Amino acid sequence: MKLTTEQIAQIEETLILNGLVYQDVRLELLDHISSEIEETLSNEEISFEIVYKSVFEKWKSALEISSSYAWLGAIFKAPRFVIDKLVAYSKREALNIFFSVLVFGFLLAFIVSNTFQKETFKAISLALQGAYSILMICTSISMFLIWRSTIKTMYGRLFLFRGWLVFLFCFQFNIYNDPLKHYDASNSFFRNVVGCILLCSPFVYSFFQLVMASEHFKIVKKLKLV
Repeated sequence: MKLTTEQIAQIEETLILNGLVYQDVRLELLDHISSEIEETLSNEEISFEIVYKSVFEKWKSALEISSSYAWLGAIFKAPRFVIDKLVAYSKREALNIFFSVLVFGFLLAFIVSNTFQKETFKAISLALQGAYSILMICTSISMFLIWRSTIKTMYGRLFLFRGWLVFLFCFQFNIYNDPLKHYDASNSFFRNVVGCILLCSPFVYSFFQLVMASEHFKIVKKLKLV
């Protein structure tokens, strides 16, 4: 039995009242709940209101406002369904960041440990500074566009929540103050590796935040085509 437009609107309104303001997740849950109600109505002689209440009772725990201090911070609160999806995404992102930092850290340490000319060091430092400038500009533009967007997604919300760290890292790691001044061929390779891994971490983190922003823009484009 197909639900009417009014019934679907009632389900969506209930989801919004339960904190599902992110349109990507709301549409996903709307589809799940609507399908479950339709299936029950097709198999049983029962009113929509009774099935509606019964199905939402099943989803009650998933719609409870929750948080994840370890992965999202205590301030970030949303329905458990959203939190679970973002925690799963954050875990995959953390693994990608970890392995990428190791790879690029070792690569940069190898280059630094085998470079003896000051001009080459200066060129590498300028390249790093230029790369981080591009990352900050892209982050700034993405934050502005997501903030102005009328379509809210869980990826966009998390990006706005974490994006400011990109600018903090710029000062914390002295990226614009000769970032390689403490690492050169006179140091042990181990020291260079440790230092370069730390130096690469804000670059890799910033890149993966932009990947998260791109997820938001993909969803926005998809929703606009519907």
